[in-house]
Amino acid sequence: MQVIRKAFRLYVAPGELERTIVFYETVQRTSCERRIRLDQAGIEVAIVGECILLAGSAEALAPVRDAQAVFMVDSLDEFASWLRANGAVMLHEPREAPGGRNLTARHPDGLVVEYYEAHGST
Repeated sequence: MQVIRKAFRLYVAPGELERTIVFYETVQRTSCERRIRLDQAGIEVAIVGECILLAGSAEALAPVRDAQAVFMVDSLDEFASWLRANGAVMLHEPREAPGGRNLTARHPDGLVVEYYEAHGST
């Protein structure tokens, strides 16, 4: 059971995505590594270094806006069991997500984290 990578989740209006990408590319001295359109959700995602930028209307972002961070993990099921045993509240149980599976949990200190396991990572 290991966290492979951690990232902040940042939420922006659609018209601010390009400017925000450039800002985080510059501040982190890296390039945007991936962009994904989640057309059904009305959200565009950009991954820049340790930041995951989500752009969409207030309505589109409302269902996902609580998560403040993403932990990419090697075993979602192991983390789900560990989180339950250690006082975290599951906001949504493990489910399929683009390219893998995820869950969202509120830690005992209040931090809301999306845990994500890419397909083929175990």
